[in-house]
Amino acid sequence: MKKALVLVATLIIITSAFAFDKGTMNLGGTASLSISKVDSDDDSTTELAVRPQFGYFVADNICIDGILIYESQSGDNDVSAFGIGIGGRYFYNRFYGGLDFQYQSVTRDVYNDGSLGVVEWTSTGMFLQPKVGVLLPVSENVYVDLGASYQLGIGEWGSDGSGNNEFSDMQFNIGLQYFFTR
Repeated sequence: MKKALVLVATLIIITSAFAFDKGTMNLGGTASLSISKVDSDDDSTTELAVRPQFGYFVADNICIDGILIYESQSGDNDVSAFGIGIGGRYFYNRFYGGLDFQYQSVTRDVYNDGSLGVVEWTSTGMFLQPKVGVLLPVSENVYVDLGASYQLGIGEWGSDGSGNNEFSDMQFNIGLQYFFTR
């Protein structure tokens, strides 16, 4: 029991000295692959999501992020999304909280049972995404990023979409982050 308390106290002391200095740069992001079936007779649905990001610390522990978004789903209906975003994170020890603003274009190929065959539908939208996370060290300057975010649609849908963008999506992410200075 004493060894566990000493270990926890040591980790707290080490993490409290942790900080990112102004001028530090960050490359990282998340990627996921999912293959699912509703039942054994159904065709599988494959989903791929890649979200790379680049960050720059404009002040100690304050990072401005540039974000790229690519998501693809294939199955009964094909969906692809491309997007860009800008955001910021504030770090306290290895924990962070932040907010992203994103613009995405989503294309859906919907299979119609009628004479139309495949109908392509495109919509554009803007989103806010608050996020929190923690960095777990793997090696010097490389961290596993465990995070959660909640994406909220704002404004109205554009292109073929219409009405208010009331989209919402809760996400739990795992990714890699690399921090370096020039």
